[in-house]
Amino acid sequence: MNNHDEFQFALKVAQVLDSGAQNLPRRTRDRLVSARRQALDKQRVAVAGLSLAAIGHYASDVLLPQARMLATLSALVLGVVGTYYWNNFQQAAENAEIDSALLADELPINAYLDHGFRAWLERPSQAPQE
Repeated sequence: MNNHDEFQFALKVAQVLDSGAQNLPRRTRDRLVSARRQALDKQRVAVAGLSLAAIGHYASDVLLPQARMLATLSALVLGVVGTYYWNNFQQAAENAEIDSALLADELPINAYLDHGFRAWLERPSQAPQE
């Protein structure tokens, strides 16, 4: 049953109950009206209490899929940033190796005089030439 069918069924039930209530004695009808008001008041209190339960429904249906997407994107960004820093650390380690070779004076004299010195420094480390 979909919502439209349920609504139509509820209308038919209400019509049958209303027509049957017309045949009841006045005192019985008044008691039914009073009981109905009490039930509606209790329902309002119960619905107010259940409105907090709707937060769980909202969280599971709306926030959870969004949280999954956010977690996936966060993991992706974390991986990209981590790779970037890892590459920077690798480059720093290579630069440190070149700096220590310069400080240890293990470079050939021609390296200092050569115009391609910077290109030589940017190549991966190799055994020094003498």
